[in-house]
Amino acid sequence: MVKNYKKCIFSAILLLLILFSFTVNAFANEGFVLKECAVLTSSEPDWWGAGVQYGRLLVLKNQGNSDDGAILATHCELNAGLEEYNPRYPIYKSTDNGKNWDVITYVTDTLTGANSEWNPFLFELEKDCGKYKKGTVILAGCSIDPEHKKESYIRLYFSTDGGSTFEQGVVVASGGGLEEGVWEPFLLQLDDGRLVCYYSDDSGKEHSQKIVYKTSDDAENWSGTTDVVASRNFDERPGMPVVTRLGDGRYFMVYEVVDKKGVSGNPIYSRYSDDGLDWGNPKYIGKEVVSYYGGKKALGSAPFCAWTPVGGENGTLIVGGTFMRTGESNTGSDLFISDDNGRSFVAIPHMISYTATNNAGYSNSFAFSEDGKDMYLINNPQNPDNRGKSRMLFITVDFESSLQLFNIEGIRNTAIMPVVLVSGGVTFSAIVIIILILIVKKKRNKKK
Repeated sequence: MVKNYKKCIFSAILLLLILFSFTVNAFANEGFVLKECAVLTSSEPDWWGAGVQYGRLLVLKNQGNSDDGAILATHCELNAGLEEYNPRYPIYKSTDNGKNWDVITYVTDTLTGANSEWNPFLFELEKDCGKYKKGTVILAGCSIDPEHKKESYIRLYFSTDGGSTFEQGVVVASGGGLEEGVWEPFLLQLDDGRLVCYYSDDSGKEHSQKIVYKTSDDAENWSGTTDVVASRNFDERPGMPVVTRLGDGRYFMVYEVVDKKGVSGNPIYSRYSDDGLDWGNPKYIGKEVVSYYGGKKALGSAPFCAWTPVGGENGTLIVGGTFMRTGESNTGSDLFISDDNGRSFVAIPHMISYTATNNAGYSNSFAFSEDGKDMYLINNPQNPDNRGKSRMLFITVDFESSLQLFNIEGIRNTAIMPVVLVSGGVTFSAIVIIILILIVKKKRNKKK
């Protein structure tokens, strides 16, 4: 009897090990379907920092001609202060789903007298706005003086020929140097045609930094500022707002919070709006974007988000960042995907791998084809020929097929099920052991 008792204990332990192994291996079927890959450019050796970063994409959808479906791209060139270079935004174009790219123009600030060098963003009007017709391409960017100490501007440049040429446009906002400037514009057009420009604002004295927006009926004359996120804590710096519209009509915003009290790693937060204007109490810092499946993971710094109708009745919401604030990633940083409009997230590998050092992967972004089935990603991983500098890399992924491989629901259920199974296994094993102990004791008492 004692021998059988020992065998049962061994079997119970073996069951637990099998269940634990199932838990560990449940997340091994990650992958994606790559369709195209292209290097847009590499940093020059004498450019400072990563050299190239902050890549942005735009899929043209409102041109009314053969340009619909074409992809535009831009990024920062960190070459300010070098006499042989002119700070500018290169504009690339691809008409074959990202396989081949051409530089079609360069945009530089000739209006403010400052360098046009930071935080570019590409946008296409979905409706007429003032004299600018549906399909007008807008490049928003940040111009700053060469020493980065005196003046900064949120600038708009307008293109009526699909991005081939840009006129100088207008100044949306202005500020001082690095400690009191205006940064990181993001554009959105409301259902009534009004244009919204969200941006980070350092210029006030009541907050180290806050997120604000201005609106315009004609893209030329802009309203005063409205606070979106303005922390009660002066030192906390919410910034880098990015907005996407969900399938249910609501707007979803992500942003980083630098110098968050008691928290390191520039956590990424989110909030919702029904109309793109009312985001709730600005003093509310928001809800952190976290994945709890397969271990807690949280993103840090320079977020981005986008939504696609692919992936079920709610479509799929994707959030990215620069690095992992909590948890590990084998690809520099994970992407967080949600099939329930952001109530919960599942972490998957980033599709452009990099090492999160030297500002590689900083403010990487993504967009979707018009049908939402293809995902376009742009990132600045390390240049293999010069690891201290970045190159600007683009890929096209068959997102619809990749979702089937990722299997969000499967990951979610698998992450929960092993806990239940292990818990059940522990309970079962405990019951077996207790019963066997009682049997052994009863057997011994009978012998006495």
